[in-house]
Amino acid sequence: MPNHTTENAIHDSSTTDLDDPTFHLDVLDDLVYPADCDGSVPLASDPDDRYPYAYPRDIACITKAWLGAVEADIRPDQCKRHILDAARFFLDAQEEGGQWRQRYALDGTDRGIYRQEDNVGHGLRVLAHAVFALDATDALATVDASFRERVIDAADRAVAHVRDDLFDPNAHLVESTTSIHEGRIESGYTLWVNCVFVSALRDIERALSLLPEESAAVEDDIHRFRSHLEGGVKRAFTSPAQVPRRYSPEGDLDTRPDVTLFAPFYFDLEDLFDDALHEAANRSATALEDPEIGGIQRFMGFYRDFDVHQHGGNGPWLQYTAWHAQYRFANGDLDRGNDVLATIARYANEEGHIPEHLTTRRRFEAFMENEWDTGLDYEKEFDEDVLRDVSFDFIAEELGHMREAYRDLEVQTKDRDVVRFAMPLAWCHAEYLTALLTRDAAEA
Repeated sequence: MPNHTTENAIHDSSTTDLDDPTFHLDVLDDLVYPADCDGSVPLASDPDDRYPYAYPRDIACITKAWLGAVEADIRPDQCKRHILDAARFFLDAQEEGGQWRQRYALDGTDRGIYRQEDNVGHGLRVLAHAVFALDATDALATVDASFRERVIDAADRAVAHVRDDLFDPNAHLVESTTSIHEGRIESGYTLWVNCVFVSALRDIERALSLLPEESAAVEDDIHRFRSHLEGGVKRAFTSPAQVPRRYSPEGDLDTRPDVTLFAPFYFDLEDLFDDALHEAANRSATALEDPEIGGIQRFMGFYRDFDVHQHGGNGPWLQYTAWHAQYRFANGDLDRGNDVLATIARYANEEGHIPEHLTTRRRFEAFMENEWDTGLDYEKEFDEDVLRDVSFDFIAEELGHMREAYRDLEVQTKDRDVVRFAMPLAWCHAEYLTALLTRDAAEA
């Protein structure tokens, strides 16, 4: 385990070659911290940087990348151990009612401020990834039986919560706010949330079927619910001429492009979406490509839209840009995929660390003038429609992180036109790794 004292958290590696999967594994390894409960987890970034928390959304994507490395026989034992440790953390952090929340401290305590109910799906994905990694390394029978039994119980409680508390049986969809954006843009019946839960239900059902313990009753319950949800997803998101990113809470169609249009591809749901998967991914890639910097933005950047939260100035998010590369590789367009990866690599620092988000000096200055200094950014970030009932201390802490991040960007603008936000970000390195593994499979 790395030495994570403040003065030694340097995140060095034997290579800085972004085309080498082991480089990204090294960065991720350096961001894994031992938990004060069971297991260990990757934090989103340096604790001294923007995000000193464990986010289920990020960790599900990271464990997916680790699982890809296991299956590609790249440090399989180390990656399996990391996935298993993350799953143990999630088993400890799960609430009695089956929930997982937005983010956690290293002792497993809930530090979330947004509702983001789709994190229940991400927790299920992490547990499934652990079972798949154990199975891929012939270790399912050797792991302690109590772990396997806890996975069955956790899955049962989590799926019951989704079915009974989040699923709308009239709309045949899950209603939620999501972990992709903070604002009410992600409230209602969204493409992202419903793809998350279809994927999670598929994964956990298959994972339980691999366990030696008896879990047929739980699997049957999951299968029945999954079949109902899949029918609703297919009906709601493939019948319009364009795949919508959401239906509002009132049921209004919202077809404005954003990065969640990659969700059918990202969660491997082509059997449900057919050609609509490609329509959605290509519309997102076309509409959100940053014409100045390159890379994929989260959404169209109209700041007067209260739903659009600029985070220091609109610009590409490099984990989502890596989704674009994965999509191109998976569909055989190797040249385009390599160009996308080259765009990401261009903005890594000299140590090879990938930032979360890029913007320009001009956009940052406009954000500070129009949104931060006026308090509009505060209104968007802490919109009562998506906040949980939490102590104002949590909000004040988040405001402090935001202020420090924007001060850092302000310093950067003195030296460069394109500025970088939160680096290294574990999620970005995980998605870049997944893109490399997807390219390797396409070339095989």
